Amino acid sequence: MSDDIELEVRKLRILTANNVLNTYPYLKGKLRGVYKVCVTGISGSGKTTMIRCFDPEAHGREVPRYFYVDYELLKDNPDLFPESNTATQTFDFTVVALLLNEENKSEIIKLNDLTEEYLSEKRIKWVTIFYLFGTPGQWRFKDIRAFAERRSDGVIFIIDPIDPKLRENFEEFREQVIKNVERKVPIIYAVNKQDLPNVHSSKDLTKELAIKEKDIFDISALKCKGIAKPIIALIKKMQEEELGKKKD
Repeated sequence: MSDDIELEVRKLRILTANNVLNTYPYLKGKLRGVYKVCVTGISGSGKTTMIRCFDPEAHGREVPRYFYVDYELLKDNPDLFPESNTATQTFDFTVVALLLNEENKSEIIKLNDLTEEYLSEKRIKWVTIFYLFGTPGQWRFKDIRAFAERRSDGVIFIIDPIDPKLRENFEEFREQVIKNVERKVPIIYAVNKQDLPNVHSSKDLTKELAIKEKDIFDISALKCKGIAKPIIALIKKMQEEELGKKKD
């Protein structure tokens, strides 16, 4: 069954790449893959905030996180509620390009901002495109999350370091993600909210959550800091595994 799914995903990837080349013919000879990447994690971990760093217009449908917020109480206790009173109901979506120039320096931009002139000016030699899906974190939207994560090529798992049930939620959420994707794919972890004082960092969670150091990064989605590193690491890991499968 998994082999059939893998074959189906490869066919879809080739079809998508051909569609991209038909739309952007100047990418011929530079395109190094088209992938579906899901950004997942519990509600309030910062998935939407991270995606909007890449594309401020990547708005999904949102609903109130709480049915009632005592704003007078919030004034004196600003950390009582997460950074916003909304939660993603469907999913956030954007298409982003990872560019690598002749000096092996990388950058990430929206695909809509990519032009032939930009490629020439920046001396870009490789372009990797990924369809970025930010999934809803609340359990009541688990069916929508399953749909968004289905057949993903890779996963960015956002960890909320101030989650009081961090380990429990992490293990349960990861199990669900693996089930939804339907096959083994690379997962890169991003410990968010590093702009806050006295929060767990990636070094603190490596052993506790049994994650390899090369697969976990510190980010601040609110400040848009460090967000490119997990994306680049995931793309590299996906391409390495894809080459390994072709050799096999």
